[in-house]
Amino acid sequence: MSAQPDHAPVPPHAPAPGAPAELLAQLRADRRAAQWVPAFERQWAAALEESRRTFSLAGLYEVVQDWQSRLAHAPAVDA
Repeated sequence: MSAQPDHAPVPPHAPAPGAPAELLAQLRADRRAAQWVPAFERQWAAALEESRRTFSLAGLYEVVQDWQSRLAHAPAVDA
């Protein structure tokens, strides 16, 4: 018997290569663009710098997934 699990954990879904640009376009079209675009750009820049330092894309994926979720849930929050 092995001490290793019989299944590998599934890594988080990686966004498509164009996802950040599409997300930024959606944020710019939203009524909250004045607040959301600068916030996204700050978080993206920080995650980009971290990825350069650590050679990991996890922070970039996290930023994209977080903002995609915010956009998806915005109508429910407005209601």
